[in-house]
Amino acid sequence: MVGAQLTMDDEFISSVLAAYAELYDPPNRMVRLSRTRPSPGDSIVVVYFPDESEQLDPADDLTLLGTAGFGSETLCADFPCELGMEVKGKPDETSIDALAKALADLASVPLENNRPFLNGQILMNFSIPLFPRFSMAMLVDWDSVYGFRFPEPAAGIGLLRVVPLFEAEAGLIESSADRQRGYRALINRGMVPADPDRESAV
Repeated sequence: MVGAQLTMDDEFISSVLAAYAELYDPPNRMVRLSRTRPSPGDSIVVVYFPDESEQLDPADDLTLLGTAGFGSETLCADFPCELGMEVKGKPDETSIDALAKALADLASVPLENNRPFLNGQILMNFSIPLFPRFSMAMLVDWDSVYGFRFPEPAAGIGLLRVVPLFEAEAGLIESSADRQRGYRALINRGMVPADPDRESAV
């Protein structure tokens, strides 16, 4: 998968990569992945590792992964977007490659079954590397309060955060009148979505 030639809307992918660089500087790594369904194409997952100073602060010691190449298709019914997630610390290359592939595979699901994701959607039977203790996840706007959008040249494209959840946490969100508020309530309870070793916030 890694090393495939870009064929899926190269210009769009380049614009998203430029927007990531505008926000966060150039990525530390880029994992290029190919897909065959629903139509042949490629995508890239950018990887940002915490720098030395960030590694000293538990709140900033995070690795960010984000897709580039899905926002030009109907990934989400609410707004054009890419998928992203964070994981605590700096995983090794094998773990990063596995996580990048899983993120791209997840982004391909609504394109394969023609059922776009929704902002606030709870995923059942969820499974992703580095988070084996979690069976559910929520898809939420990267900035659940104000809404996140990339800068130029990918203005208007959002980023859906993949948040692994315990069943009780998903239940609290689903019981809330507003799922975004339910998610923020978990954050206020101390939930650290990027920590695969955390305990339930409920």
